[in-house]
Amino acid sequence: MTEYNREELSLIIQVLAGITLTVGYAFAISVYNTVVPFFALIGTAVGLATIIGCWIGIKHLGFMLTLIMASIIFAIYFNFGAMFS
Repeated sequence: MTEYNREELSLIIQVLAGITLTVGYAFAISVYNTVVPFFALIGTAVGLATIIGCWIGIKHLGFMLTLIMASIIFAIYFNFGAMFS
């Protein structure tokens, strides 16, 4: 396996891990709350991305950006009905 293939595989795994973590957390807080706390979901993702960025650095940028983007998307998804009622 070449170095390029390892980097691409690492990026794909980081993106899938960010999406999976965000979906799991969003679903868990939607079970316990009728309306998903918008700021709690996004704030958790931003906080975790900041901690990972400080500890590891730019090496896991794909994970950090996916975590933040997925949290924004799923916050809108889980609160879509509440936005227009």
